[in-house]
Amino acid sequence: MMKNLFISIPALYTVLFLPIVNSKNILYLSWPFYSHVHPMISIANELSKYGHNNYFILNTKLTKTFQNEQNINILPMDEITEFSKTFSEAQQKIVSKRIYVIRRVLTLIPLICDRILKDEKWIESLRAVNASLAVINGLFPTNCLTIIARQLSIPFVLTGSEIFPSLHRSPWLPSVFPNSFIGSSSKMTYSEKIINTLVAIVDYTIPPIGAPMHSVKTYAKDKPDISFIDLLHQAQFYLIEKDVLLDYPLPQLPNVRYVGGLATKRSLPLKGELVKFVNASKNGIVVVSFGSNINDFPAVQLEKLQSALKQIKYDVVWRQKKTSFYHKNIYISDWVPQNDLLGHPKTKLFVTHCGNSGQFEALFHGVPMLGIPLFGDQHYNSRRMTEKGYGLSLDIENFTPEELIEKINELIENKTYSEKIKRASEIFHSRPEYPAKKSARHIDHIMKYGGEYLKSPCQESRLYEFLMIDVLAPIFAVISLLIYLTCLIGKTCLTIFCKKKTKVD
Repeated sequence: MMKNLFISIPALYTVLFLPIVNSKNILYLSWPFYSHVHPMISIANELSKYGHNNYFILNTKLTKTFQNEQNINILPMDEITEFSKTFSEAQQKIVSKRIYVIRRVLTLIPLICDRILKDEKWIESLRAVNASLAVINGLFPTNCLTIIARQLSIPFVLTGSEIFPSLHRSPWLPSVFPNSFIGSSSKMTYSEKIINTLVAIVDYTIPPIGAPMHSVKTYAKDKPDISFIDLLHQAQFYLIEKDVLLDYPLPQLPNVRYVGGLATKRSLPLKGELVKFVNASKNGIVVVSFGSNINDFPAVQLEKLQSALKQIKYDVVWRQKKTSFYHKNIYISDWVPQNDLLGHPKTKLFVTHCGNSGQFEALFHGVPMLGIPLFGDQHYNSRRMTEKGYGLSLDIENFTPEELIEKINELIENKTYSEKIKRASEIFHSRPEYPAKKSARHIDHIMKYGGEYLKSPCQESRLYEFLMIDVLAPIFAVISLLIYLTCLIGKTCLTIFCKKKTKVD
């Protein structure tokens, strides 16, 4: 029996006695992190306009955050304590955090997945939702949740901020298209091309990251056996949070769509003490936020941030765990309405850890960024932003207060940065559909007509077929044989010629 994840009895009764209507039920599966769930809720809000019912499994914290959302039904769950503990420990290990978190996550994921997938009572409670489709957060830690869709005998759509060419099989030249986990850009050096190619080879050849401890058949006993990678390839559609305005031009197949900025939305008026602070600002606002999971810095970095921010002439709204530190130009809170602040006319700059959603909010509102990446894909996100000319970046380990002050002033006073990102924002708003609306249209289409007709044969082919090994190997063999025969004939002719010449002499 799973100890850390359960559906409450009232919620179960609610699910069991769902009203019979013509609309369809959609189940959303994700790990309980705000940055994973928020974009999916944006899609759900749009899908509700088609008459569909949306069911989210949320822990206590996220339930409180999204309890006022009118277009979703919440199935409560407990915290997955292993994740919370991992990120809590990692907050004090900025230097090695990227390796530390990845190592811990790769260790924990199979254990947590095994516990979830074997809880038959919990799976039956999800079956009671009578969902027609599962929308699954398709990052590598959540890949195993696709088995739930198989257990429920429903098709699924994968969403996420990362691109896995080995999964959706888009035509992907590693010498042209960078891997976000190694932080390269589209203008790779020769050495970066080699590294990117080696990473691509590894990505295509190793088992999928996030695979469960046992075979798919172990968890879906009443279904025909299937390999985990083949199950992933059964996705009806892929919605990837990338956009050419922030990323690089990327290839796609008919069932792959780039929908970067799912959670972007118009800003709302500020409230309470915050609106008083912002309205009183004479020189403008700098918004500082390092995400929902990193709310406490090691003392050295924190002191440097405090030293720099209190010296600038701009007022600062800083999302940070409250401390005894105080300065008249700095407003500190453990939560701030980031999107509403970025949309405020007095906001001049966004100091960010370069999370994907936060960067798209800055793009949406046309606010330059100062990137201070911490771990994961944030280093790649910081580089793409600087190469687009939307901002600058700093190294969290080695920056000085003077360097931070200098870059803040440069980004605000040099209008080149704001002009470039405001132009990109205009292009973003000029499109006929926002990303969430576009995603909902595709999902509704899949529910009506299915997605099989959109699939390319390469998406279900064997790896050796996709990489053309079965075609190239015989060609290489024939060419090798021809070269060998040519060399053999040449050697024979040369030998005969030399013997004749010797006899004549």
